[in-house]
Amino acid sequence: MKYGPRRMLLVSLFLGCALSMQGQTKAGGIPIRIPNAPDARCINGKTDQVWLTLYRVIMTKKGGWFTTSKQAEIVITVTVKTKPPSTQTLSYPLSSKVNIRDYQVGQVSIPVEYTLVSGLELKQKDAAQKVVLYTGFGIDTTVINVRSESALGSTLSALGDLTGNKKLPIPDSPYTQAAGYILEFANNAVSNAIKDQNADDKYTSASLALNFDPTGTCGDVGPDGLGFETTGTKAILMGEGVQGEGYVPIDQTGSYCWTADVTPVFVLKATKKLPSKPCSDPSYTAAYKPVTNNYIAYFLQKRSISGRLGGEQVEVDMKESKQLCDVLGVVDCSGARP
Repeated sequence: MKYGPRRMLLVSLFLGCALSMQGQTKAGGIPIRIPNAPDARCINGKTDQVWLTLYRVIMTKKGGWFTTSKQAEIVITVTVKTKPPSTQTLSYPLSSKVNIRDYQVGQVSIPVEYTLVSGLELKQKDAAQKVVLYTGFGIDTTVINVRSESALGSTLSALGDLTGNKKLPIPDSPYTQAAGYILEFANNAVSNAIKDQNADDKYTSASLALNFDPTGTCGDVGPDGLGFETTGTKAILMGEGVQGEGYVPIDQTGSYCWTADVTPVFVLKATKKLPSKPCSDPSYTAAYKPVTNNYIAYFLQKRSISGRLGGEQVEVDMKESKQLCDVLGVVDCSGARP
């Protein structure tokens, strides 16, 4: 799916959700970082611009989830963190609606690609010419089982029309552009509309946090207890899915090694970690199995801003973004454009 060039340069990531059976306990999810090629590189919070693209959503169609509805609505709220902090909460709800009428019952891949952030410069100046650093993002996602347009509600329907049909990302300058966006779509209206949805027709995933290192070394721990972000594939592994050999309990993800096949389609894989054997050991290769959990996958790209580190570095960044898009099969590669 193509998004077209967009002056509104965007930032960060999209959170992933998957579904469970109607009435089944929804156990949330946990982030997984995948060390697939090309090599991950640290995001520099003072010299880089970033892109974040959602490119795979795996969920279960059964037990009331999507068996009678024709569509699913995915609502993602991106909360931007800045230094200095903004006087108002910088939260941007985005939405994508997908047709699932012809899908068979079982675990399915939802056909959605969405550039959530597009070329956001992490170091900018506000209206008073004071430096603002975009230090990270929080992502919250809700998947709604759309039984009818009337059941979805006017607010969520309008949000889908505004951001989903046009595939709009967050603004290119969230610190200074917040007013216009929030006036058009108040966050509390979206939150209330989600709360009004029937509990059996919505799934809210765990939150995802991305933190950017102002030194570009990724050698320290981030402010939320997470490591600073590097480029590459991210996934939210959900507690729901198909039980069996490939199912990974989300409270045991640290006991597994992780990898992913990226062509011809993305497939997340895992295997039990063995004592005293690092995950880089090639003997794990034959042991990896596709995970049967529901999950969402996205990739994060970066580029050093032209004029700060020289055109040569920009060319390297563009080449690596193109490599990543090629291995993931992403057609519209924003980070590789001049």
